[in-house]
Amino acid sequence: MAKLLLSIALQSLVVIYVFPLIDPLFRVSGSWWDVLVLVLFFGFLNFVLRWLLVIITLGLGYLVYILTLGLAGLVVNAIVLLIIGDIFPGKIFVPGFFSAFLGGAVLALANYVAKREAGDEDSNKNGD
Repeated sequence: MAKLLLSIALQSLVVIYVFPLIDPLFRVSGSWWDVLVLVLFFGFLNFVLRWLLVIITLGLGYLVYILTLGLAGLVVNAIVLLIIGDIFPGKIFVPGFFSAFLGGAVLALANYVAKREAGDEDSNKNGD
C-alpha cells in the first residue's frame, strides 16, 4: 500500500512541477484533486492498454517489449498521455508526441523510484 501511495504522490508532483519544464506548453490546470484523478486515470488506462496489446498480439507484446528494451512501454505511455489530453482538455494540455514521450518517460522513472524507495522501507521494517 505504501508503494502505491508513494507512487501516486510522486507522479502527481512530476505532473505539476516537471511537465512544464519538459515543454512550456505542457501544462496542467486545476487543483491537486484534478492532478490525482489524472495520475490515477493514467495508471488505469496504461494498465488496460498494455493488457489489451498483449491479448491482441497473443503474447507477442511481451516479446516486443523485451526486444525494444522497454522503448515500446515508453511509446505506450506517450499514447496514454495523448489520450488523457484528449479526454480531459480543460485539465491537461499535451503539445505533441515528443513532449508526451518525455513526460511518459519521467512518469515511468517516478514510478520506478517510488516502488524502489517503498520497497526499501518495507525491507527495513521487516528486519531484512
